Amino acid sequence: MKVHKIINGKMQENCYVLDLGKNQAFVIDPGLGTKDILKTIDSLKLKVIAVLLTHGHFDHIYSAAKFKSLGAKIYITEKDAPKLLDNELNMGFMFEEEVEACLPDGFLVEGKNKIEEAEFEVVFSPGHTSGSCVIIFDNFAFTGDTYFGDGIYGRCDFLDGNIQDMKESLKKLVPYLKGKKVLAGHD
Repeated sequence: MKVHKIINGKMQENCYVLDLGKNQAFVIDPGLGTKDILKTIDSLKLKVIAVLLTHGHFDHIYSAAKFKSLGAKIYITEKDAPKLLDNELNMGFMFEEEVEACLPDGFLVEGKNKIEEAEFEVVFSPGHTSGSCVIIFDNFAFTGDTYFGDGIYGRCDFLDGNIQDMKESLKKLVPYLKGKKVLAGHD
């Protein structure tokens, strides 16, 4: 599996394109840079079959509706799914960004997940949002805004963030992150 990083828009959010082989791809956290993400996917000659969201803030979900319109399935945790439909919950309103609403096609569950032939693990990591998660493929841990590496973790002072939940999540993540390359939501 090859991973391609695209840094998006004014929030400098990291989107990841996972080349699964056979010209198929997953996209993790397609943020504000819709054109750049589509350009990268087109240049790689990939078809996006699924979008996986580490949490529901606008800078991570902004392009999800576009990918859905192109045939990709959208996956998020059940707790953060309402953010796909509400510009206040996803915080787009705070940054004058209107996120096009879209319904998820399925929910990420804690533990093993499988979409088509791709298998991966999800670890729920509430704190930044109540429905944050870490997505693990092979030796890569896509941590969203839960953990940035070097002891730095995401903010917990937004809407449904919770510092106590974050502390518990960080403890829980230690064994999952061991030996993995952390690919965070922002650099």
